[in-house]
Amino acid sequence: MKYFLVFVLLFNLNQCISFYAKEGVEKCFSDEVPSQTIVVIYHELMSEGVAKNEKRDMQKMIKDGITLNVYGPDGNIVKTTKTVEGKNKLSFTAKTMGRYKFCVIKAKQFWSVNEYKYSLKIQQGVDHNLQDAANKTHVESIKDRISALKNRTDDFISLQQLNREQEDKLTTQSIDISRRVTQTTILQIVVLLASGVYQIWSLKKFFKQRFLM
Repeated sequence: MKYFLVFVLLFNLNQCISFYAKEGVEKCFSDEVPSQTIVVIYHELMSEGVAKNEKRDMQKMIKDGITLNVYGPDGNIVKTTKTVEGKNKLSFTAKTMGRYKFCVIKAKQFWSVNEYKYSLKIQQGVDHNLQDAANKTHVESIKDRISALKNRTDDFISLQQLNREQEDKLTTQSIDISRRVTQTTILQIVVLLASGVYQIWSLKKFFKQRFLM
């Protein structure tokens, strides 16, 4: 079955609009959406249902639902869903700035063409539930980052403490070695002086004995 685009309505979709979706005919609306904007779509298939014949079995006639397609500025589908009887909600984030199309179509099932009363409301901005979820996710992400940063800080402090302990140990060892070297040097000097004095004394004694003889 070949579907075709009937028309495109250009106006502010922040207000709720109601219309009849005809089987086999795609009806589209468009609106400018800034980039990185959350768009919330409220869509509803009205209980009064079919315009041609109100007495028909509504559930049987819409068992496959009415398709709602969202097209991006490049013409590709960014979101699609089925609208069943009652209120429904769809949301997405516009990745790029441009004109987005919101198209509704019902597959033709009968020889006669039926029309279904349909309501559509599109809001740009953050839905409260989505905002709460985003805030919660953002807070959890910040908590995780703070926890990771705290762990890194604790590791860094522990490493610094270990380095200080090692430096203190090396300093103590260096001081002890320096003291021992100093003591050894002094001892060697004393021994050398004593040895020199003894040698001088021995020579003098030797020469005195030679002269007396």
